[in-house]
Amino acid sequence: MKQKFAFFDFDDTLIHGDSGKALLGYYLKKYPLAVFRLLKVPILYFLYLIGLVKFQTVKSSWLFPMDRLDDDELNDFYQVCLVPKYYPNVVAELKNKKQQGYLIFICSASIEGYLRFCKLPVDGILGTKTEIKNGKYTSKMIGKNCKNEEKVLRLNNIINELNLEIDYENSYAYSDSFHDIPMLKMVKNRIKINKKNGEMTPFIIEE
Repeated sequence: MKQKFAFFDFDDTLIHGDSGKALLGYYLKKYPLAVFRLLKVPILYFLYLIGLVKFQTVKSSWLFPMDRLDDDELNDFYQVCLVPKYYPNVVAELKNKKQQGYLIFICSASIEGYLRFCKLPVDGILGTKTEIKNGKYTSKMIGKNCKNEEKVLRLNNIINELNLEIDYENSYAYSDSFHDIPMLKMVKNRIKINKKNGEMTPFIIEE
């Protein structure tokens, strides 16, 4: 059965800015001395560039706040630090699409460990996954970064599980980034978000 979908990126699409940096800022206010843990990030990134470590190792290295923050703190982080960063017009667009019967999915390279505290009326949140130990989300990234073609794979898996087909002509995708072109091409209506002010304009993709 065909179904209308609306896909939303998160960073600089639903919110202004980078949620991962916001997480670091939140954590470092609580534990300022933890800033020294960031020293290894550029070293690991260099090792990644020359092929000695995997990207997962690099991303995990700056997600270390996930190892210390409990669910209450992560929820507090989301509500206090991310909700105020919402672009009101994009959130209004999301809610409007929901009222019109669209299935709404957030699909982001940000991690599910804190995106799960989103209270917007969405049908699913697909983010980069990290390991869960004893019911707690950690910093250790597992699987691929939810970016580029990985978003298409993740979304198609969900759509197939629902036994649905995208109504291409009437579905929408929203993003600020050319990295999301694979996701944007899943639908006919592609909307570009201006990361400065959240303005929405057609996302022109040169074929």
